[in-house]
Amino acid sequence: MPEQLSSIAAFPAERREVVRVGDRLCVTIHHPAGAQPRGSVLLIPGWSGPRSGPADILVLLARKLAAAGWTAIRLDLPGRGDSDGNFADVDLDDMIDAAHTVAASRQAAGPVHLLGLCSGGNVALGTVAIRNPQSAIHNAVLALSALPFQPARAKGFEYRRRWKNVKQYAAKAFSPTTWARLLKGDINLERVKKNVTASEKPASGERNLKDSVHDIERELLDWKGPALFVWGGGDEEGPPSRAHFEKLHAAGMGSRQHTVFHTIPGANHNFYARAWREELCGLALRFLDQARP
Repeated sequence: MPEQLSSIAAFPAERREVVRVGDRLCVTIHHPAGAQPRGSVLLIPGWSGPRSGPADILVLLARKLAAAGWTAIRLDLPGRGDSDGNFADVDLDDMIDAAHTVAASRQAAGPVHLLGLCSGGNVALGTVAIRNPQSAIHNAVLALSALPFQPARAKGFEYRRRWKNVKQYAAKAFSPTTWARLLKGDINLERVKKNVTASEKPASGERNLKDSVHDIERELLDWKGPALFVWGGGDEEGPPSRAHFEKLHAAGMGSRQHTVFHTIPGANHNFYARAWREELCGLALRFLDQARP
């Protein structure tokens, strides 16, 4: 089904459109001003976030991409933001299907590169792995703060995530703003409890929405496209995640010549500081310049 135009806005260095792809997916397209676009980049947010990303990081990346001549497409995954779907029912394979649908709608204009943050990186990798990896040879993947896929996550990852959440909440506990929000009832204590104590692994008989019916990491070994992996040096999950994907690369995943692993010193999971974001944008643009077919 063709895209249905919803709204349009003009900016000095770009033109933005909010459109629906098919009958349920909403995207914002950043069209570069002037010359013919250099290609397309699909930006995929994390598991629960909208297409803006945390602290608008995907908006910043899309603006930088458009200013450099790329068409940047920010996707609301099913059940998130303005896309249709039930949040609680959407699994990893649904997200991969959504990313493939949007990418396929742009494929006539050339390869669509995939940029994903956190779980969005897993969606991007799953898309090139499952959807005919040979035809995706020119589709580069930019995976930011990506974690191993669920079957490969050892107990250490879960402990590390819980401990990271405990430290974050402990730091916030000393802030007067936190206490003011608590007294107002603006803090979801059940969510805090879940983040500190709950396991990502489902209980017996339950479905794991973050897992796939495919063995994605095995199928990734057949994909030989360019890849950029970036983590923050201040993200405790970064070092083991980098080591895991480096092992997959050594086993055959991605291009031999055009796969890059990078750690931004001091950066946290979502690259909140301005300097970290500027470095991330520079890395992405340089990589895409080199990855063009």
